[in-house]
Amino acid sequence: MTLASALKDAVRRASAREMQKTLRRLRRLQRQVKSLRLEARAQRRIVAGVERRFSRLKSRVLRTGVSAGPGRPLTPQSIRSLRERLGMPRIEFAKLVGVSPGSIFGWETGRTLPRGRSVARLRDVRKMGVRAARGKAGRRRARRRGGRKTTRKTARR
Repeated sequence: MTLASALKDAVRRASAREMQKTLRRLRRLQRQVKSLRLEARAQRRIVAGVERRFSRLKSRVLRTGVSAGPGRPLTPQSIRSLRERLGMPRIEFAKLVGVSPGSIFGWETGRTLPRGRSVARLRDVRKMGVRAARGKAGRRRARRRGGRKTTRKTARR
């Protein structure tokens, strides 16, 4: 073996060792990059889910808390308590407000929300007293008149 070939051989071995060290570092960095990418993807999914939930909650809050101008907002609970305070069934309350009984049910359950003129009418009804609201709805107290009582018919034997 000549001096030149011995030097070439030593340089080849040293360069191979350096290459192996460098490749090990490179592979370690590649694994770290891969794990960071996976983590970033998972975090993006989490953020997207949180944003979806936030938008749903935001729409629900907007749906259940309709602003009735100055004063308290119209919530499903406030509409129901207003109707109960006036002592009216949904049908009468609907006539008073000028909407269908189904609309009243939707408002009270929070499925739908009053819009436009209905909000203004609800605001007006809120200001009314019980007598005024009943009078406007055209409700009269049913008087019991003396007279014939309804009797149960009995079958002939």
